[in-house]
Amino acid sequence: MSSGNTIPRPEYPRPQFVRDEWINLNGPWTFTFDFGKSGKDRGLHESKGFDREITVPFCPESDLSGVGHRDFIEMMWYHRPLAIPVEWKGKRIVLHFGAVDWECDLHIDGQYVGAHYGGTVSFEFDITRFVVPGQTHDLVLYVRDELKKGGQPSGKQSAHFKSQGCVYTRTTGIWQTVWMEAVDPAALKSVHIVPDLDGSRFIITPTYWAERRGLSLMAKLVDDGKVLYHSMVPAANGGSVELAVPDPKPWSPASPHLYDIALEVMENDGQVRDRVQCYAGLRKVHIEGNQVFLNNEPIYQRLVLDQGFYPDGIWTAPTDEALKRDIELSMAAGFNGARLHQKVFEERFHYWADRLGYLTWGESSSWGYQMNDVVG
Repeated sequence: MSSGNTIPRPEYPRPQFVRDEWINLNGPWTFTFDFGKSGKDRGLHESKGFDREITVPFCPESDLSGVGHRDFIEMMWYHRPLAIPVEWKGKRIVLHFGAVDWECDLHIDGQYVGAHYGGTVSFEFDITRFVVPGQTHDLVLYVRDELKKGGQPSGKQSAHFKSQGCVYTRTTGIWQTVWMEAVDPAALKSVHIVPDLDGSRFIITPTYWAERRGLSLMAKLVDDGKVLYHSMVPAANGGSVELAVPDPKPWSPASPHLYDIALEVMENDGQVRDRVQCYAGLRKVHIEGNQVFLNNEPIYQRLVLDQGFYPDGIWTAPTDEALKRDIELSMAAGFNGARLHQKVFEERFHYWADRLGYLTWGESSSWGYQMNDVVG
């Protein structure tokens, strides 16, 4: 279940871990600023809706949000109705946030669900016990972004009213896709895929929302629609499965070959409880002396410094195509990769880098955090 193209950023936000059943929650939400920092005292967590509208996933400082408020926003509140499909009865219901800058609390129907801090990290809440399939609930998100206090990393967001030097317009609140999915109670929660070029294999380590005896994990390596190798192991947290790669095709900028990986959590009788589609490139990066090697060969990196700012969306690309176009323009200019500067880029950017053959150096948004006290 996916959303139509009438909402912004409708594409699936997690391309290396794909399920079919999901709902994109981008689009119009209501909101209010909390300049007096009194929202909790006023009971805003119990709101049924606020008086202003914002387009998610664009931050309120951006033009694409429909708000365009450029001054500092230390606290704000979001609201939207959350309709739970009746078909999701008996499943685990997970609410995902691509990123919220910088700290947030989630409430559903006035009940506190949980908190998260860290402005560039994706996170989720298991909201199963707070919602009822077939009913609509009130989702309220409280955001704190006290950048000027120096107690949080901000990357290249300006601590001054205007952009200056190499710091620019701020991003407050939701700035990546918000979405929801329903999964089996014992479904996969995540997988860590490690390519082993020298051993011609992928090593896949899973974690599950819950472990239950009698379940197995089936992994299949697929290339151009053909199953090359498959393996099955008991479904247990940390229980790795290996996929051998016959006639391996390494990933490189010159040949960005990617393999598909299909994962299924199965009952002993073959009934599939969970199905996830992944992809991976068979590649190896290491350093010898002062030289970087890719796939055991030295590689010269011609890297552009990518700020990840957009005139209309600030930290958020206006479209998925804009993310792809950034990479295509860099490659056309002769670069084979980028240093992603003071920002954790969204997964869709790395998806296009993988597809197009583009190297990336990641970097956290560490600027802005002030160490005023020295611990001796």
